[in-house]
Amino acid sequence: MIKIGYQGIEGSNSEQAAKDLVEKLKLQDVEYVPLVTSGNVIKALKTGKTDYGVCAIYNSVSGMVLETFFATNGVELFIRGETDLNIHHCLFKKKGIPDDHLKFVASHVLALKQCEDHLKYDYPSLKIIEVEDTAKAAKDLSTGELEDDYAVLCRKNAGELFDLELMDENIEDYPDNKTHFCLFQMKTK
Repeated sequence: MIKIGYQGIEGSNSEQAAKDLVEKLKLQDVEYVPLVTSGNVIKALKTGKTDYGVCAIYNSVSGMVLETFFATNGVELFIRGETDLNIHHCLFKKKGIPDDHLKFVASHVLALKQCEDHLKYDYPSLKIIEVEDTAKAAKDLSTGELEDDYAVLCRKNAGELFDLELMDENIEDYPDNKTHFCLFQMKTK
C-alpha cells in the first residue's frame, strides 16, 4: 500500500490534487493520509510514515505558499509529479443561522487572500480569522469547534461534506485562480 500524505483533511484542495496526481501517475493501491499542514506532510515523509507527500507550492493570485517553502527548506526531496488545480472558494455557514448573526469568517490564510476583495466589499462586517485548513474550518464549524456566528471559506465539496449551508459560490477575486501542487518523495542515499 502506497501512503500519500497531504495538506488539509478530506474535502481540501490538496486532497483533490493528491487524487489527480494518483490518476495522472497511474498509482495503484493508495491510502490517502490527511496531515493538515505542510510541516506535518514533510515530517511524515522524513519519518517514513508516508511514501509521498502532496503540498501546494504556488498560487497564481497569492504567490508562493510560504508554509510549504519553510517546511521543505533544507530537506532533500524528489518531485515525482506536479499538477495545477483550479481553485474555487465558497462561503458556508451552519444551516438555519441568519446571515446577520454572523461575525467571523474562518479559512486558511491563502484562501482568505484569494477572496480578499469579495469579502471586503460583500461581507465587510465579518472579521477574518486564519485557521490551518479550509476543509478543517468547515469540519470545525459543523462539529461546534467554531461557534455558529462563524462562516467558513472552503471548497464546495467540503461545505457539502460537512452538511453546511451555502451562502455564496466562486467568490475568489480572480476566476483563473490556480494552485500548483507537487508530489514529493524523500531522496534516498
